[in-house]
Amino acid sequence: MRDLDLTLDYMENARFNYIYGPIIAHLDTAFTNTELLCLSMIYHKFALMNGPRAKYITQMQLGNILEHMFNVSDRDFNVAIVSRISFDPECVDPKYTADGHVSLSSFIRMFTIYFSKDLEKRMNFVFGIYDEHDRGYLDREQVVKYVNKFFYSDDEDEVQELRADMVEMIFSKFDLDKDMLISMDEYMDVVRKQPMMMEFLGRIFPTESQLDTVSHCVNLLS
Repeated sequence: MRDLDLTLDYMENARFNYIYGPIIAHLDTAFTNTELLCLSMIYHKFALMNGPRAKYITQMQLGNILEHMFNVSDRDFNVAIVSRISFDPECVDPKYTADGHVSLSSFIRMFTIYFSKDLEKRMNFVFGIYDEHDRGYLDREQVVKYVNKFFYSDDEDEVQELRADMVEMIFSKFDLDKDMLISMDEYMDVVRKQPMMMEFLGRIFPTESQLDTVSHCVNLLS
C-alpha cells in the first residue's frame, strides 16, 4: 500500500511495507486490516526513534506506552506486563534481542489483550501478572506484597491492621478450599460470578474511558 503516512517519503513507506507487511498478513486478531496498518505504523514511528534503520521498539518504550497511554503507573505491574507482552519466541531476527526489544507481533498482542471483551482472556492475563513466578497460585506472601500498596498512613499500627484485615478478606473470598493458596481455578470461579473482582490486587487494565481515548488516538474504528 502506498502513502500510508504522508510524513514518510516514498522510500520509507516502501520499507514499512517490506518489513512489516508479511507480519501483518499473518496476524490473527479481531482488528481489521486498516486498524492493523494503523497500529503497525505507530509501532514503526516509535521504532524510528531508535534510528533510521531500526526495526524494533525497546522494552523501555513499551513501558512508557503502558504508563502514558494505558495509565499503568505501578512500577511492578508495568515491568511484569512488559515482560509478558514482549515474549516472542517466534522472532528469530539476529537484530532482535529478547531482553531488550519488543516485536510488532507483541505490540499488536498488547492492544488485542487490552481491547478484548473476552472475560476468560482478561482473567488469564490479570492472574498471570499477579502470579509473577508462574506457579499457578498466589500464596500469602504474594498477596501481602500487593495489599501493602493499598494503605498509607502516619499511624503504622492502623495501617498494619487494615492490611491484615484486607489479606484475611481476600483469602476468605478466593481461597475456596482453605489451603492458604489462591489457585488460578479458584480465582476464575470467583471472577466468573463477580467480574468486578477481576483486578482484586491492583488495576491491570485501563478504564473504558481511557480505552476510548486510546482508540481514537490510534484510529481503532471497531
